[in-house]
Amino acid sequence: MKKEPGGGPTDGRTGGGSSRVFMEMLASSSGWLFILAVIGSALVSVSLFVFGFVLTVLTVLETFTALSFEPAALEALLSISIKIIDIFLVATVFYVISLGLYELFIAKAPLPGWVEIRDLDDLETKLLGVVVIALAVLVLGQAVTWRSDVSTPILEFGLAVGVSILAISAYLRVKR
Repeated sequence: MKKEPGGGPTDGRTGGGSSRVFMEMLASSSGWLFILAVIGSALVSVSLFVFGFVLTVLTVLETFTALSFEPAALEALLSISIKIIDIFLVATVFYVISLGLYELFIAKAPLPGWVEIRDLDDLETKLLGVVVIALAVLVLGQAVTWRSDVSTPILEFGLAVGVSILAISAYLRVKR
């Protein structure tokens, strides 16, 4: 071991005493930081699941109280149903992130069988997979509610989402 100019031993790494103390403090408190991330992402997940459930119940009640077999009513029901699915998918993303961070940085988590997270790459892969599905649902929602008589640029929207999905897929393929 070398001696620092102040007389104390060093292990050969660069950095002053104050930065070393800060990094040691940060490293020792990282468990608390990740607990905050786990709790925060879990709260977002629970909030979205509850919101999606309440929206589902209200949609079902409204559908059967204002019973209509008009095409516009069906279009509205399909539109809100796809949005509800999208809410549940985003809630699932936050759920997987919460459990994944817990598993990686705190302790063994009660993960479902389909979720195996050994490192940050596994967590990222799961997240990107759900993002691709959410984007596909988003395009489906736009396609269901799109009208040809309106000048909504669905082609540009679909191409933008398609390119995003293609880029994510290429990234995941190259990464493997």
